[in-house]
Amino acid sequence: MTFEDLENARKAYIEASRKSTSPVIISVALWIVIILTIATFPLAAVISFPVFIIDAYFLAKALKTKKEKVEIYNSMYKAFFVEQSINKIFTEVDYHHEAGMPASELKETGMIRMGDVYYSNDLFTAKYHNVSLKQADVDILQSHEDSDGNTYYTTVFKGRWMIYEFPKKFTFRLQVIQKGFNAAIKLNENRELKRKIKKITTESPTFNDLFMVYAEDDFEAYYLLDPAFIDHLEQISTKQQGKIMLCFTDNKLHIAIYDKKDAFEPANPRKPIDKTAELAKINQEIKTITDFVDFLKLDRKLFKNN
Repeated sequence: MTFEDLENARKAYIEASRKSTSPVIISVALWIVIILTIATFPLAAVISFPVFIIDAYFLAKALKTKKEKVEIYNSMYKAFFVEQSINKIFTEVDYHHEAGMPASELKETGMIRMGDVYYSNDLFTAKYHNVSLKQADVDILQSHEDSDGNTYYTTVFKGRWMIYEFPKKFTFRLQVIQKGFNAAIKLNENRELKRKIKKITTESPTFNDLFMVYAEDDFEAYYLLDPAFIDHLEQISTKQQGKIMLCFTDNKLHIAIYDKKDAFEPANPRKPIDKTAELAKINQEIKTITDFVDFLKLDRKLFKNN
């Protein structure tokens, strides 16, 4: 697929959007006339029914075409910009922009509030410096009911969820929560683990102001959270717009970034695509993934098989 193909898909969406505008305007005007007519001549309601059916058909058809065109554009955008870019950085890439991360993978950590509604997409798995990883956008909502019995939803978590997998299995559980990450379930809230969990304070006042640390084993925690690790995590946190949580469990490191947005989102199809700007945006979002490996040195001896 070429950039020209993507531009043609964008223009096709604009054309479909333009064509859908007229049916909407006509529909609104038609129903204003029908309502005023019925108010004056009630018997006109009988005639209005077939008019409603015909109007609804053409309106639905126009809106369906518009939706199909934007879906084609989004799919081609991700194939051209996202898939090509991640294949340059990672190996063993498997990318499915419509698939998501199973809710069970988050739930099994016991460290995130799962709410009532779960949605995920843009899943890809890959390897980077021999570290196996996966990432997806995740959206978790909590349902509520107001005094009138109406249901509404609030966001529990919206952002990126990354999982890094290593040959070495951790013998303890460690959780690092940036203050303000309100979707977290702290390890010391787990009834089964409560007696084992300790709140850790590091030697870095800056880090302690930014993060809360909970661990089953303080010796192992201090071994992992060495000065270099702490320094790099502080640097990463200052680069992120959202809040971060890290969970070490079994042989995996889960990293959640609560920034209230999706990664790898297509450019606005109503505007010409700035190829340079889009590539820079995608590469920056990829760098978020690789920074955790590079800065935290996840591929070094600490995570090698013993």
